[in-house]
Amino acid sequence: MSFQGFLKQSTAVDILLGPFLDDTDGKTAETGLTLSQADIKLSKNGQALAQKTDATAAAADANGYYNCELDTTDTNTVGQLTIICHESGALPVRLDYH
Repeated sequence: MSFQGFLKQSTAVDILLGPFLDDTDGKTAETGLTLSQADIKLSKNGQALAQKTDATAAAADANGYYNCELDTTDTNTVGQLTIICHESGALPVRLDYH
């Protein structure tokens, strides 16, 4: 968990989601995961987690990082935006934006 920065309200944005690390050794980058829309969950200001509304899957970038698209609905609330993803074979990832 770490603060990643600020996002402009109600603006589509691409973020780097990760790093995804192997759940057995905790250090090997997981580069071949399939991260669908339903795998990526958002919490706006501490409310219940729900899948992101942008329908695209996250695309592998490098070293266990994935390009994740968020749409204007995903970023429409002022305050904290927490993004989590827990994919089989990798340690959970959590990012916090404001």
